[in-house]
Amino acid sequence: MPAVWYTLRHLVPWTGYPYVGQSVQCNLCGSRETVIIGRIDRRLKRLTSVCCSQCGLIRTDPMPTAEELASYYADSYRLDYQGAFGGQPPRFHVTRSLREARARAALLAPALRPGAQVLDFGSGSGEFIALVQEAGCEVVGIEPSRAYAAFARRRYGVTVIEDESQASFAPEYFDVITTHHVLEHLRDPVDALRRLARWLAPNGVLYVSVPHMAAEHKRPHERFHFGHTHGFVPETLNLAALCSGLEPDPRFCPEGTTVVYRKTNGPAPPTIAAPEIVARIIDLYSRQRLLPYVASGAWLWPVLRRNAKVLRDSVFLR
Repeated sequence: MPAVWYTLRHLVPWTGYPYVGQSVQCNLCGSRETVIIGRIDRRLKRLTSVCCSQCGLIRTDPMPTAEELASYYADSYRLDYQGAFGGQPPRFHVTRSLREARARAALLAPALRPGAQVLDFGSGSGEFIALVQEAGCEVVGIEPSRAYAAFARRRYGVTVIEDESQASFAPEYFDVITTHHVLEHLRDPVDALRRLARWLAPNGVLYVSVPHMAAEHKRPHERFHFGHTHGFVPETLNLAALCSGLEPDPRFCPEGTTVVYRKTNGPAPPTIAAPEIVARIIDLYSRQRLLPYVASGAWLWPVLRRNAKVLRDSVFLR
């Protein structure tokens, strides 16, 4: 019941989210200079989003604390965003996840040879690791949602770790690591990339996919919500990877903010400054004015569509 009440507080428009947060420096370049690019999110709730004035990385300000995020993802996130009542993933979510898992496996097929050691960082309900386990790979997932981790173990018989601190992987252990729409949820995505890079074998590949914060098919306000504490464009994602000892693998064609990386022996950049990226992001978000956006009713259809999806996923398709 506490999770349900917490979730309801996340749904009331024009109010802030139930968190305190803290002021932090940019996770990519360390700067504290920012420009506000959003004050509401896709639910018309108050949520301040800023762009780093030096490198262009987008973040929530104030940033939820580590304790606030850990509690949210362990107990409330799946209910809040997917209508996962009772801890059971909605049927449509599983279907959609399986479709995405097949596409990911097809992309990475050259590296997913039998016996390959595979890690899915943020494994959700387990469809990807189940698929590659059937192909003969040795798999493990890391998933902070207790309910979804339990579902994956029960449904697919896969190994899933809920607490990353319990993961004692040796350096250069994994041949393939994937993280699909996970980094945007983290307080410290660059540190997460560095850990994944340490676990990656010298000839291994690391698949990363995050939402594209400059994609043309979405209005600016539609890109913000509480679950995403950081936002990337292709340039900032590649900068984060470079700072983590990674570079795009030329064998795989990147698609926006979906990129397959490999290890690099080159040095990390001593400083990060990307004024052209910053200018482009600020220009994009400055075109969207709050009052005209609300008055136009353009926000109504996305809200109805999301609510219909949650209803479909959680009620009609169980």
